Amino acid sequence: MSFYYSDPLSKIPVREVSHKNDPKPDPNLETCTFGLFSTCDKRMRATIVREGIELHFFCTNRGGVRVLTGYYRYGWYYKVPDTMDDYMLAAEEARFVAPGFPLLELKPYLRGDQLDKRFRAFRYIRHDTADLLLLLLKDTPDATLQYLSKIHRLEQLTLKRNGYIYQGKYPNGFSWDAAIRPMKLRS
Repeated sequence: MSFYYSDPLSKIPVREVSHKNDPKPDPNLETCTFGLFSTCDKRMRATIVREGIELHFFCTNRGGVRVLTGYYRYGWYYKVPDTMDDYMLAAEEARFVAPGFPLLELKPYLRGDQLDKRFRAFRYIRHDTADLLLLLLKDTPDATLQYLSKIHRLEQLTLKRNGYIYQGKYPNGFSWDAAIRPMKLRS
């Protein structure tokens, strides 16, 4: 499970898009990837590949409360050229919900497993806990399309306000066409 910063301008817990100086590219629902457009969490991505971890759960802070928001089931990774132990990860399945589940309130559902203890970037969770979280998220209405719509609206708002999005590095937002540069597919 990893933590991401959510956008304060959104009622839906999407990643922080509108921050002028530090917009967040992950989790990147536009491409269902993690680490494709950023270099953050390199150690976590390497661990996911090395240990064959398939499920990646996401949480964020909403109103001072950490909430479970979604998951990726990974099906592909790409070794970043000319780096040591850095990978880009792509999901074959993704699902995000709104408004999310407060981690503290999940303790009874998770048979006493407590996920609300503070962690900085990521934490490991037990297999039985992962199975229960997956069941919970799959039984909840899918809000992934709402997330994508909100991300696009926040990009437009940010473009209007600042004159650029993603610090000008990705003027058209994130897509597989934009992935050519970080994947170093052209010289």
